[in-house]
Amino acid sequence: MKKSSKPLIIVVASFLVLITIVVLIAQGLRLKYEELQRDFAQLESSIKTEKNKSVTNKANYQMLTTEDVIKKFAVNELGLIEDGQVNDRKIYLYREEIAFVSEAVENANE
Repeated sequence: MKKSSKPLIIVVASFLVLITIVVLIAQGLRLKYEELQRDFAQLESSIKTEKNKSVTNKANYQMLTTEDVIKKFAVNELGLIEDGQVNDRKIYLYREEIAFVSEAVENANE
């Protein structure tokens, strides 16, 4: 009976070791899967945040590039005037006056 029980003990022990290894591998895979699920959720959250920033930036860009905003900035900050208002304010320079001023500057520099 001793001869027949040794192979049975070896088979049972091998089977228990195999089951233990399979359970440990399954547990490790489950933990890895949960970790990957957390990373995936975090990345999805980051993507949503970046999409929201992109939409906000596009809205701000469209708001700042409207014709009215550009005209107000040009008039108030840069001191420019609209093309229609140019006809009211003209500066006339005569060649004789330019020549006179040029001679006066040359004489002053000498």
